[in-house]
Amino acid sequence: MNKLKSALKISVITPSFNQAPFIERTIQSVLSQGYPELEYFVVDGGSTDGTLQILKKYEAHLNWVSEPDRGQAEAINKGFRKATGEIICWLNADDEFMPGTLHTVAAYFEQQPEAQLIYGDAEAIDQAGRAYGRRGNVRATTHQELVSQGDFIVQPAAFWRRALLAELGFLDESLRYCLDYEYWLRVSQKYPLHYLPVPLARERFHAQAKTTQATLRRIQEIEAVTRRYGAPDIPRRFRAERSAVYLAETIRHLRSGCWPEAARFGGLTLKGFSPSLQFFPHLLALLLGPGGVAR
Repeated sequence: MNKLKSALKISVITPSFNQAPFIERTIQSVLSQGYPELEYFVVDGGSTDGTLQILKKYEAHLNWVSEPDRGQAEAINKGFRKATGEIICWLNADDEFMPGTLHTVAAYFEQQPEAQLIYGDAEAIDQAGRAYGRRGNVRATTHQELVSQGDFIVQPAAFWRRALLAELGFLDESLRYCLDYEYWLRVSQKYPLHYLPVPLARERFHAQAKTTQATLRRIQEIEAVTRRYGAPDIPRRFRAERSAVYLAETIRHLRSGCWPEAARFGGLTLKGFSPSLQFFPHLLALLLGPGGVAR
């Protein structure tokens, strides 16, 4: 990775809520970058799990606040409004930067002054921090590719110029599941995206309960966002999952005796059914997983 000293100031925002098992690793991955022009904000939503004790331990090296908020997007926007760096990003409280990431990012922006948003790859890590795969490696750069393929940008590996906030606005605080995807779509309407074929972050995946209701809300949000940008349907990669969640919702309402809702979701299942090998793993996870319909 390029270790050239850069004059570009980078502001990193970490939104946090009850992430004590992970946030210290996140903080260390930022502070250990050895990057001279770093501004770091942690915006906590009022954690009660020991997070604040960890933040106090590092408060000489970062700025932090802990107060109730309305969700992740609002917390990130709070940090963006305080940021003064030319380059900004957010790093969730359970993700990490790879060593040398900020030097690599700054060098690219210096060498490519026309670049507005860049993204790289990420290592996928489990709850214990063990790497088990690579996320990303998609060399797409246009708005149409984002609309048709879905969100191929790995969020913790994305960085952009702060001037975009004044030009295009902040994160949409009404969104919960695809606030990043909507922002990439907004940026890509006006500027090409730049891809770096190197891992810039480590993205953690938890063994959390997956319920049909949460998955349904995520799919509905993806549908709303893609319609906002003129797509006739959600990206193909999500269609099998949508079919599975609609069928799981049909079964859930049949089991509870809610016939009108069962009929509605049954109709949606038939209307948008996507025959794919991916359909069955999604359906089994929704039916048999923690919090599943068949539990």
